[in-house]
Amino acid sequence: MTRFYPLGLPAFLGMSVLCISNVASSAEHDTLTPSVALLVDYVSTPEGMWGVTIVPKHFDDDYTQWGYYIGYAKGQKTTLDVPSPSEANMKEYMWRFGLSYSLSQDLSLYSGATAYTFETNYTNNISPRDVDGKPTWERSRDRNWGAEVGLRYDLFKGVVIGAGYDTYTQAAIFSIGFTM
Repeated sequence: MTRFYPLGLPAFLGMSVLCISNVASSAEHDTLTPSVALLVDYVSTPEGMWGVTIVPKHFDDDYTQWGYYIGYAKGQKTTLDVPSPSEANMKEYMWRFGLSYSLSQDLSLYSGATAYTFETNYTNNISPRDVDGKPTWERSRDRNWGAEVGLRYDLFKGVVIGAGYDTYTQAAIFSIGFTM
């Protein structure tokens, strides 16, 4: 799983360096306005997962710099090689949720928890003795918790990009979307 780490870290660091100058210029006149972002995510696990994240922020007058997010990503069903006549496939999906903190109107730091689920479905080579008997499918599900951290940047009015890192899957998370 670490093969994606060399790609994710430079992208994350490059985005943060790119955004630093904007933080200084917009920190002088911070008037944070409420917004909701809808993002499409790619999680760079070995099979790859696509997802959606909703990010509301700045709606509480007492905590204008804080926001939160919730996201869901799902991978493709992948067929596994097993001896015939067995069949097997795997699926992976991940829930993401946490808090975001605005460093400026355009740049936010986010951190939260991830619930990664790896599911394997397989047959046990036993089928009922009837016409059109189908084999019995069994499921093995493994859920693990991790943490994530990342940055979101509003490129120009309405377009948001993000880059982050998940500790359990050791995968980079890339996001792009729009703000309403």
